[in-house]
Amino acid sequence: MNPFEAYVARVADPLSAHARSLRKSLLLASAAGIAVASTGLVPTKISALGIEFSQADRVSMLWLLGATVAFLLASFAVVSLADFIAWRSSIAAKEWNEETAGYESLKKQILEARALSDEDRAELEEHERRMGAMWRNAGHLNRYQAYERAVGPVSWARIGVEFIAPLAAGGAALVLLVRVSL
Repeated sequence: MNPFEAYVARVADPLSAHARSLRKSLLLASAAGIAVASTGLVPTKISALGIEFSQADRVSMLWLLGATVAFLLASFAVVSLADFIAWRSSIAAKEWNEETAGYESLKKQILEARALSDEDRAELEEHERRMGAMWRNAGHLNRYQAYERAVGPVSWARIGVEFIAPLAAGGAALVLLVRVSL
């Protein structure tokens, strides 16, 4: 394995194309929300569509803008957290492979270099045990376990944001539009 793969993973882009598009939408919706909230400018009519808004309609528009920002914020939070965990896990996997490959290579060299007595084999096993303890005490194991514990909840959150929330929003919109049209 190339020793620089872990370094490349550390500086690689941690966001997927989906997270980047969510981030862009969130920033645009946030800018619109900040502009409307700070200036108090809410359109009273859209001439191109021939639509005029009453005061209640303008309040509803603010709520709709707020709900859009809230959804985009939740979506970006979940998707970017999943990307972050995948990115950090990728780095950890490369480091793990690098350390394991180096250790296995050294072990192979030692075994090939000499015929081991029972005492030598016991010494090698003790060295392996100490290396494992050193690896665990350095905090590597805790870090990997933290990533492992985060995968399940982030996966479920992503299911909620990516599948359930859009279906619920679409269903609610459809029901409201049908009610209004009747």
